[in-house]
This record gives sequence, C-alpha cells and structure tokens, in this order.
Amino acid sequence: MVIIVIALVLFIIGRGLFSGKKSNENTDNLNSNLVSVANIIAQINENVNTNSNANDNANLNANTTVGGPFSIDTCSKIYSRGVDKQQIALTFNVGTTKEGDIQKVLDILKNQSTTASFFARGDVAEQNPDLINKIDQAGFPIYNLSYNYPHFNDLPESGVREQIQKAEDAVSQRTNKTTKPFFRPPFGEIDEDIFKVVKDEGYCPITWTVDALDWSTEMTADESKERVLSKAANGAIVLMQASNSITAEILPSLITDFKAKGYSLVDLKTLLSE
Repeated sequence: MVIIVIALVLFIIGRGLFSGKKSNENTDNLNSNLVSVANIIAQINENVNTNSNANDNANLNANTTVGGPFSIDTCSKIYSRGVDKQQIALTFNVGTTKEGDIQKVLDILKNQSTTASFFARGDVAEQNPDLINKIDQAGFPIYNLSYNYPHFNDLPESGVREQIQKAEDAVSQRTNKTTKPFFRPPFGEIDEDIFKVVKDEGYCPITWTVDALDWSTEMTADESKERVLSKAANGAIVLMQASNSITAEILPSLITDFKAKGYSLVDLKTLLSE
C-alpha cells in the first residue's frame, strides 16, 4: 500500500513539473495534484483504521464472557465445570426410588451448612413422592434429570422434549417449584442438536467434572473419595448418587477436606456466575 502511494505521488509530481506548461501553471497543477494525493492518503488511512477497529471489536467479542449472575439467557454451552474460582458444586442424582441413605446425606449437608443441588428423574417423583418431598423440605433445589433416563442420542427431537417436560411435570407437582433452569442429560450424552432442544425448553445443560463412581460395586469408599479429591479443582462440578451408602460415608470428610483446602461449596448458579 505504501509503495503504491509513493509511486502515485512521484507520478503526479513529475507530470506537474514536465508537462510543458508555464511555471505558474505548473505550480498550480502541482499544488492541485498534491491536494488530490493528500485526499487519497487520508481516505486510505480512514479505511485502514476502520478495518483495524473492526478487527479489534471481533477480538473483543471473541474473548469477552458475559459477566454478572447466571441466567438462562447467558447459557451458551454444555457446562461440565464453572468459572475458574476456588469454588466447587456438589450435585446429587436421584435416580432410584429406593431411599437408601438419602436422609443421612441430607442431614450431613444441613449439619455442615453445605449447599448442594439435586437432579431427579420424573418417574422417581411419581413412584416415591415422599423422597422428593424430603429433598425439597430440606431446602435444596431439585433440577431435571429426564423422566426415565433413556439414551437421548437414540431419541427423536419429540422424544427429548417429552422426557424433559414429563420430568418437569412430575417433580413440580410434588414441590410446586419448577426444575428449571438446569437439566442433566442421562449418561452425560448430549450433542449440539440436543443442546438446542434443551435450551429451547428453557434449560441449561449440566454434566460434571468428576463422577465419584459411588454407584459402582467395584469402588470402595476410600477409592471413591480419593477419586473426587484428586480430580476436583477450581469450578468443579462433583457428581454423586443421593441414596448410596458410599455417598453418605464419604460426604462428611469430603466437605471437611474441600473446606480445608480453601474451597467454597456453592450452588450451581453461583458456580456459573462470572
């Protein structure tokens, strides 16, 4: 661009000096031509600055995250962890009608003043409404875990919507509260198409950073606890099963160890807020 401008200036000056006209005319022509050159250079600079500003704005948009508290409007992806702060969210799936040790889990959370989030299946809410009521009355939010936990990748769009809506109806009828804004896809299976449907239903999809595997018969309580502590870091979402005996066994020391390391145990909305 600079070379082109220089060549243009030299050409105009040469034409003005050697055009064969009188000196005064040559001077006038030269001045006029220089003004034209100046206008051209100014226009080029303006275009360069405009393009530069456009690129700056593009970079700004690419690197800017939405600040403030979480809302469904700011949900733009599938969240397996929160922002990079010294916070962790404990989440529990309610995937069985068996109460097991869920009362112990609730008591531990309350006695240690610890926030947690629960995800419940719709069929569990229908078959054991007392279980859902216990969680609700303990003051913990209950979010959507689908109706009966199918593989969403095998469902048409209508089937995905039905699963979400039936779970919402079943849980909200017991608690008089919505399961929005969070939805946990069964088995963590979710792609871009499912994400769009979930978002259209008014939910933000949540998976997990670390699964305690407290449901596995091959895991001991110590192994489950060590798995969580070794994998959890800033912004981690920990997945556990609400009714399992291993969960109740390791939960007190997990809470103590996390707090000793300086982590705040927070709800999902706080974890996902900038």
